[in-house]
Amino acid sequence: MASQSEKNIGVLMAGATVLFLIGVTGTCVLPFFDESINTPTASGKLRNYPANSAEARGRVVYIREGCFWCHSQAVRPVKADSKLGPVSVPGDYYYDSPVLIMTQRTGPDLMWVGSRYSPEWQYQHLENPQKFYQGSIMPKYNYLSEQDKKDLVAYLMSLKPAPTNQAGAAGQSGSQQTLKEIHR
Repeated sequence: MASQSEKNIGVLMAGATVLFLIGVTGTCVLPFFDESINTPTASGKLRNYPANSAEARGRVVYIREGCFWCHSQAVRPVKADSKLGPVSVPGDYYYDSPVLIMTQRTGPDLMWVGSRYSPEWQYQHLENPQKFYQGSIMPKYNYLSEQDKKDLVAYLMSLKPAPTNQAGAAGQSGSQQTLKEIHR
């Protein structure tokens, strides 16, 4: 048989409210006290673009053209992403507003694309993606102004990890961890 407290709806509602508030606190409030989220990494500092720089203007073009809908900017700690570069950490996005992580990839991840291709390749790829990848669904951006294309290429080329300290893993920032180090 049910006890008297189990029959009282007020006690059940108070208990559910307390549990809900514990969940909200753990999910929404405690992360603000996590230093790895609230401190920019070396790679994050590189992405702190001056207001009217080519990179900042290119980021505006990237957002305006909707590139983030098909391209993520987050290297995950999974084997499939091991060739893309260092695993992304929250401090890499410290200066990003809005954050362009996204969760679905129709096209390749662009987090560290600046270290994978040359500016010339980027420019030609924007002009005609199908020239490089047969059957690519990426649209041609040949309608952009020359300035917009140059700014977008500057932004894409700025997406690269900070130089690493050759002294060893102890001197590396969180974003410089490799997949092997994470899975040890």
